[in-house]
Amino acid sequence: MEVFLIIILVAAIVEAIWETLKKLLAPLVRWLDDRGFPADQTGALIVALLICFGLGSRVDLFVMLGISLEVAYLGIILTAVLLSRGSNFIHDLIGTLSGLRENNNLIDFEAGK
Repeated sequence: MEVFLIIILVAAIVEAIWETLKKLLAPLVRWLDDRGFPADQTGALIVALLICFGLGSRVDLFVMLGISLEVAYLGIILTAVLLSRGSNFIHDLIGTLSGLRENNNLIDFEAGK
């Protein structure tokens, strides 16, 4: 459960930083949006990548969950993509995963009867 709290915290930080930067960069964001460029999603992804690769922490959900990936840095990049979706998305995702795990436990429990 600690892993999920860390991910939610980092997602909230990513979202807060991007929302602040978006206000500072409003003319550029509007200009890009007017040309069909997804500035909001791209900006959030850049912030998430900087946080995941930076800070000396290398935030990697897959490593935290004990899942090893063969491609170096792929876990960090995928974690940044998830984090760039925002803390609400991460919260919903974790709720879904928790529900699936509870259903699996219930099925395992019932099968053991």
